[in-house]
Amino acid sequence: MNADTGQVYYEKKPNERYRMLSITKLLTAEVLMDALNGDLSDRISIQQSDLAPGSTAELKPGDVWSVQDLLYGMLLVSGNDASNAIARYGGSVILAMEGRGGNGTERFLQAMRDKARTLGANQTEVADPHGMSRYNVSTARDLALLGANAFRDPRLLPYWQCTQRTVQIGGPNPRAKQMKDIIEIVGEPGIVGAKTGSYFSKGLYNLIVGWRAPNGQTIVIVVLGAPTHPARYDDVRLMIDRLPSDYPEMNRPTSISDPAPPPFSAECR
Repeated sequence: MNADTGQVYYEKKPNERYRMLSITKLLTAEVLMDALNGDLSDRISIQQSDLAPGSTAELKPGDVWSVQDLLYGMLLVSGNDASNAIARYGGSVILAMEGRGGNGTERFLQAMRDKARTLGANQTEVADPHGMSRYNVSTARDLALLGANAFRDPRLLPYWQCTQRTVQIGGPNPRAKQMKDIIEIVGEPGIVGAKTGSYFSKGLYNLIVGWRAPNGQTIVIVVLGAPTHPARYDDVRLMIDRLPSDYPEMNRPTSISDPAPPPFSAECR
């Protein structure tokens, strides 16, 4: 899908629902940026309730992390625990702005649902901020809409364009920790950003990619339910190879284009 015009180039079962898995975190990142207006400098204490199974950023109760580093922990290593901490804190900020109390995580999840509807992703359901729940479902069409927003958001662009981050963790067990991106397509030519979702025991492999076409427009590619880890990357690379020849207008200048992402850097800043 062309993020600027909405044109769909290729599609197969665009309205069939699949589990989002960790692609959920794309929406979590967007809502966090909205809630904090892009200011991620706050530092928060990690709670026992933030811990989660599956892929993690290895948070420990009592740790003190900056919200920015939690975002890196969610996007670079797909930390489910970082997602929980982000939702808890982000929701508490929303509640404070509204002048009322309540459960921060639940308020954040409602904000995620509201964001999806605002973007037209009407077949998307959210039950947690990380994608472990089987009730987190969406369609290729909906995820393309969410990706069109996330991969053009100037507040998020720097977070897609790097592969490792060293964080300084405070609290009773102060330490430095290096996190490295687990998404192999990041850093390849034209890639604006990417997020995977994997359910290894079920053989489900998802991938969403933002690709900058030669004319400067952002193209969102969504692969859901690929049978193997390599297959999802093969599908995306095949489409990137074919698009400029199947649609020659992608090679010509256009009045509708997106700002170039920052240069790729291995080290996140």
